[in-house]
Amino acid sequence: MMERLKQIILLFFIFTLANLASLNTVWAQHSQLQKNLQEINLQVDKKQALLELSQLIKSPAINAADKVAILQQQGKVFFTLHQYNQGIVVVQQAKEIAIQEKLPSLAAQANKMLGILLYYKGELKPALNAYQTSLAYYDDNQGSDVNTYAIERANLLNNIALVYTSLGQPNLALVNYQLAGPLYARYGNETDKVDVRYNIAVLHISLKRFDSAIAMLKVIIKKRQQFKDGHGVATARAGLGVAYKDSGQFELGKENILAALEYFQQHGYKHDIASQLHNMSEIYNDTFDIEQAMFYGKQALAVSKAVGHQKAYAGSLQSLAKAAFYSGEVRLAAQYIERSIAVGKKIDYQVLLTENLAISALINASQQKFSQALVEQKKYQNRYLQASNSLLNDKLAEFESVQLNQKIVDLEQRRKLQNLQSAKIKQQRNLIILALVLILVVVFFIYRRYLEKRLTQELEFRVKQRTRELEDLTDELAQANQIKSQFLANMSHEIRTPLTAIVGHAEAIIYGDTDKDKIQEDIAVIHGNSLHLLELINDILDLSRIEANKFELEIQPLNIAELIQDLADTFTDQAQQKNLKFTIEHQLSLPFIIQVDSLRLKQILLNLCANAIKFTQKGQVILTITWQHEQLTFTVSDTGIGLSKEHLAQIFEIFTQADNSISRRFGGSGLGLSLSNQLAKLMAGNIAVTSTLGKGSQFCLTLPCQHINDTSNAIDDVPPVEIADLSFSGKILLAEDHDDNRRLITRLLTSLGLDVIVASNGKEAVQLCLEHQPKLILLDIQMPEMDGVEAYKTLRALGCHQPIYALTANAMSHEVSQYLAVGFTGHLKKPIERKNFIATLAKYFTTDPQGESPGLGLTASEVVYKAEQSLSQVDLSDLVHQFKLNLNQDKRELQRYNDNDEIEKIAYLAHRLAGAAQMFGFAELNQAAQELEIIIKRELVADKPDHLLINDLAHCLIDEIYLIEQQ
Repeated sequence: MMERLKQIILLFFIFTLANLASLNTVWAQHSQLQKNLQEINLQVDKKQALLELSQLIKSPAINAADKVAILQQQGKVFFTLHQYNQGIVVVQQAKEIAIQEKLPSLAAQANKMLGILLYYKGELKPALNAYQTSLAYYDDNQGSDVNTYAIERANLLNNIALVYTSLGQPNLALVNYQLAGPLYARYGNETDKVDVRYNIAVLHISLKRFDSAIAMLKVIIKKRQQFKDGHGVATARAGLGVAYKDSGQFELGKENILAALEYFQQHGYKHDIASQLHNMSEIYNDTFDIEQAMFYGKQALAVSKAVGHQKAYAGSLQSLAKAAFYSGEVRLAAQYIERSIAVGKKIDYQVLLTENLAISALINASQQKFSQALVEQKKYQNRYLQASNSLLNDKLAEFESVQLNQKIVDLEQRRKLQNLQSAKIKQQRNLIILALVLILVVVFFIYRRYLEKRLTQELEFRVKQRTRELEDLTDELAQANQIKSQFLANMSHEIRTPLTAIVGHAEAIIYGDTDKDKIQEDIAVIHGNSLHLLELINDILDLSRIEANKFELEIQPLNIAELIQDLADTFTDQAQQKNLKFTIEHQLSLPFIIQVDSLRLKQILLNLCANAIKFTQKGQVILTITWQHEQLTFTVSDTGIGLSKEHLAQIFEIFTQADNSISRRFGGSGLGLSLSNQLAKLMAGNIAVTSTLGKGSQFCLTLPCQHINDTSNAIDDVPPVEIADLSFSGKILLAEDHDDNRRLITRLLTSLGLDVIVASNGKEAVQLCLEHQPKLILLDIQMPEMDGVEAYKTLRALGCHQPIYALTANAMSHEVSQYLAVGFTGHLKKPIERKNFIATLAKYFTTDPQGESPGLGLTASEVVYKAEQSLSQVDLSDLVHQFKLNLNQDKRELQRYNDNDEIEKIAYLAHRLAGAAQMFGFAELNQAAQELEIIIKRELVADKPDHLLINDLAHCLIDEIYLIEQQ
């Protein structure tokens, strides 16, 4: 028997441990979610917070309650961003999930958040319904202890009172304030009590009791100043201004409303800004300053429309109607008042609708519509009398209710007296027990007080710690802002300098101020400065991609001999121009081939060597290359100005040079070393620096890489065979929808000896490919009838195995990755980068009709060089001229689409123009078209596209075309 009892106890113990482990796992998951939500809530960038919440809700580990919590957090972020419609959608989802999963507490929370969003949007009755539904749950579940959900109920009663005030039902608002007041007084903190006093003051304003409202608001302002509640002070001052305005004290009203408006504008509270702009318009209407009334009314109209503040929007329309009527523009006043009435009816804004009846009657009378004016005046009088009677009846009912309540209280007191007499006998019998209970209660409260004190001290410590962290972060941000300002100044100089040279030489050529035999020199200067600008922009883009973790390395074989030769060719002449000696030292056995991203390695070395020469006035610059322990070491030593220890500590910081004098003496943007250091880290390498001020510096790049021992593929050692001309042979298919682009690329391909098959859309490309079977296929991505991606899939489905390259102006890394993920063999940019373009062709086409290997007897670089030489002789002037002529047709189409508001057609035309402008070298046209295309794509995602912005950008593009036509 004992043995069986032991087994039962053991099984019970194991079962208990399993349940505890399961509970611990659930608690840990919930705790981590709460931590994630807190971190996201503290983020300043709310759009990033939305992105992180969207990612968090996709996690398979979250349950229904977690999903509801995340959706409610999204609703709060949308509320902060004044995007009420989106907030309503996600909170509605949270509510539906909570109801479906039978989570009534979470459903009540969702209803409360839904009410807040609807209230701020101006949909008062739906907001009231949501609040009342939430309150019903808390009322039903408060239990015997009134403290249960006390603050939640008080907050909801307060919110319901606010809605009733806005609906013009002050009696119901007062009832709810009376219910909320005792709860706040007993369970709320001082801030809660002040908040409810503020709401009651607003109610007094709606009841025309301005003196009492002003007195209450002055006290509230002082209290909130003590709390250091800036937003609360501004809100109270705004209410005080309204009270002064409605009581005829316009200067005091203007002073307080302007002070509140200034605070809201400084802190970006757009909902409050709309309300106060409307109040300012009303003040100027009351003082008959029509110009200012129109000014503030239009501002209020724009802001309220942007944030979805329906009450302020309807009120602003009413203010503008008054101002227009005062200025004699009766028709305009009628238009405004009709719009105001429409919005007021939509949100059931009865107070405004009643006022609008009087204004509309005046407008109709001015337009000699006397019958309609009398009808509206009659409606206004009826509503006014109805409101007055309703208020009187409410007062009578309230008086009767007070009397009835007093009788109930008297009866209750009598019953309590009888109970007390009975309890007195019981108290004598239970005195000892009561004393013990009191002692236990005292001990409990002492212990609770001790815990509260300890928790308060811990909270104060955390607040101080967080405050210090915020102060440190503020200092870091201030320093970063200072560095950014210095960078912008440097970049401004860096960009203006080459642009000045480009514009100057271009104008000299355009106006014939230069000799014909020197035009090529001017063009060379323009080209060189353009390359410098391109390099600068590429550096900035590279840094942006690295910081966004979107930078990708392209690992491929590199012959160090080629790299050494390129560096020697680049820097030997530069060093000689400064009377310096540039030397490259190594003990490598050439050819020495490694696996590395050759472009980024060369980019780092070019920067280090260029810096060494730039900051060295006399002496020499030495580049030493060594191979040891499976890693290459590049050491750049100079005898230049050197660096101090203080400057060494920040040498790799972005936008930073040793000091401003360095930037002024030697130029530079401060990007190079930071970019080089990050590139080195991406390749698992490192850049170390040692320097002595006034004696020189030494930068050491250490790069782990794989050495390829097989040099059989090192074609650079094959003796070159001189040939007079280089041409490819074979068929190539080009699909490009823009006529000018198609003609230009076709001419380039034809000049290289290729047989070009052209198609203007994807459908035509598929047919021609099946008919001619070309060796290589180039597909533009965006084409009519069938785009490039669909054409690719169709060709592969039909058994086409030839290499297919994406040809597009969209060269962002994530887009290129998408094309490669679809299955494209590779990607080629527009405008054509000739080296990459020729190198791609050389992979698939022979250099003579007999079918010999491409570039037989030539190194890869020589094949590209000779092909480039061949392309440089191609005359494209007629194509450029034709492109300019075709712009006139594009301009007419763009004007027609814009007049007809055909946004998608405008986007397609802008895309075509952007690609073609790049191809033909019209940078400003390309930029204007790209900006228009990007804005349209963004606006099409929104519920209501900004047609005015799109119209302005379309006109900018038309103006750019006109300027090109005039040149």
